[in-house]
Amino acid sequence: MKNLLIAAMMLMPAAAGAQQNLKLGNLEINPFLSTQESYDSNIYLTKDEAKSALINRSVIGVNLVENLGSRYDLKGGYNMELLGYSRETEINNAAHHNADLGFKGNMPKGITVTVDDKWKQTTDQATSQTVERALRVENTMGFNLNAPIRGKFGFSLVAQHVYNNYLDTTYGALDREETQVGANLEYKWQPKTKFFLAYRHGILNYQTGYTNDATFDNVEVGATGQIAPKVQGTVTAGAQMRKYDDNLNDAKEDANTAQYSAQAIWKPVEKTDVTLFAKRGNVETNYGDARFYTSTLTDLSVSRMVRKFKVTLGLSYEDVRYSDKNNTLSATELKRNDENASARLLVDYNIQKWLVANFGYSYKDRSSNFDQFEYKDNVISLGLKAMF
Repeated sequence: MKNLLIAAMMLMPAAAGAQQNLKLGNLEINPFLSTQESYDSNIYLTKDEAKSALINRSVIGVNLVENLGSRYDLKGGYNMELLGYSRETEINNAAHHNADLGFKGNMPKGITVTVDDKWKQTTDQATSQTVERALRVENTMGFNLNAPIRGKFGFSLVAQHVYNNYLDTTYGALDREETQVGANLEYKWQPKTKFFLAYRHGILNYQTGYTNDATFDNVEVGATGQIAPKVQGTVTAGAQMRKYDDNLNDAKEDANTAQYSAQAIWKPVEKTDVTLFAKRGNVETNYGDARFYTSTLTDLSVSRMVRKFKVTLGLSYEDVRYSDKNNTLSATELKRNDENASARLLVDYNIQKWLVANFGYSYKDRSSNFDQFEYKDNVISLGLKAMF
């Protein structure tokens, strides 16, 4: 498969790239394919006796956009990713599938409706806690209705459903569904800036047992759009109030957590982007009696275009604090606390408008108050991506 993808990239005429996409009536067809070779120094993310491997990731896919008149847009996409490992291929090689479908409609009286669904089957880890790769299915469906009220005020009705199913029974305790419904009250402060007050009611339903089933309420305030000069993004701050349906030894039955998020891009000068992603919130876990952990993540990257090169440097830090001990009945055991730090370098070279080569390096380090959870990992990669 790898050789086939490389051959397809080399044989594709540059004229196809100049078109940027294919059209069939109002349907835009954007195929893409890529291949990447990498060296990973610690594929199992272990503290001792780290095992390295060469890994090939080959991807082929297509994105579709259909304009249904002047008011409605329909989009979708699919890609398949094939992973080939040089070590223990029978347990490490995998095929990943990703698909998405979305609809946007501009209705009368300024009403906008969006519906989207994203599905994937993957072995990639779902959270930073997990080090083992396990086959799982994840599906996220969302709905948003946005409408003006009067003057600068508007509102949104929002719903989301997330489904997680581990096909590896070792992680069956994490099979669950999460449903959220709620609304936003919005105020258009500037033509490109909105403030909002958001409320969500959520239901967390696990497929096995009842001890992790819960209901929760999220209340947040935020701003979106141009949040500062030369800065575009969204920032929120609020709290989650969670209540569990059943007892689990001496674990917490109620949890109130302050949470926030920020996604922003600052363009200080031409061809330079500074990107910030920050988030604090609760993440589900299967770590003994701890039913969740609170993740506080900050990721900062700087990218610069220099002729045909785009260079990106990034740093990330995550503090992970578990809600309870692994065994809450133990008088001596401590709550687990991890720290995840990483650094990365990515260099893209635009060979043609449709063909990009890249080089990457990343370093990850996890420290913990429990030594067995610590690890270090280095990954070096070379890749090639074609987009039509």
